Amino acid sequence: MANKQIEMRKVKKIFKLYSAGVSKRRISSQLGISRNTVSKYIAFFQR
Repeated sequence: MANKQIEMRKVKKIFKLYSAGVSKRRISSQLGISRNTVSKYIAFFQR
């Protein structure tokens, strides 16, 4: 499922959890998405 977009609420949840100190692995398991996807969105907004 390469290049499949995720819902905006999941993107917001990624940042909320990441800013609260939750690990990328835990975020991915909670939201049901891959760690690479979590890393991609975090890296995109850190630029």
